[in-house]
Amino acid sequence: MLSLKLFRQTNCAVSVAQRQMSFRTLPKCLNQFNTVTQLGKKSLIKPLVSAPIVARFAGSTVAVKSDKNHASLWRSERIVSIALLGLFPAAILYSSPIVDTLLAISTSIHIYWGMEALVVDYLRVPVVGQLANKAGHVAITLLAIVTLAGFLQVTFMGDGLGNALVQLWKL
Repeated sequence: MLSLKLFRQTNCAVSVAQRQMSFRTLPKCLNQFNTVTQLGKKSLIKPLVSAPIVARFAGSTVAVKSDKNHASLWRSERIVSIALLGLFPAAILYSSPIVDTLLAISTSIHIYWGMEALVVDYLRVPVVGQLANKAGHVAITLLAIVTLAGFLQVTFMGDGLGNALVQLWKL
């Protein structure tokens, strides 16, 4: 803990926070950090080894410049998930076009957000490239649209989603 406070007091902490640290400035920062952290004849070696890790885990400028409000998106995901807990029994007990449409929309959105999280986590641009990342996003968008269209067709052209779920459970 003491070593982290001392590291923050050096000028290197500013360059790490701004993501401007390069391999040329790293030895200078480590030497500066080593002189600050010398306690008598003892030197704190462990923070010197972890200093590049601090630079590696600092936030990227792309994530900082993002216009998305992830807190409100997370809150919306939780609201839809909680609403699904009530919509499934409501669609089974009281099947109507309104309840079935709400179930279809919320289920499609829930599936889209889940698949988007998979694409964002596993099809990252540095790993698979820009084309595969965009193709993944297009694929999940088309999947969500087709899913919603299928649910709405069952709702309005068939018996309804609630009755379809009952029929599925009877199998």
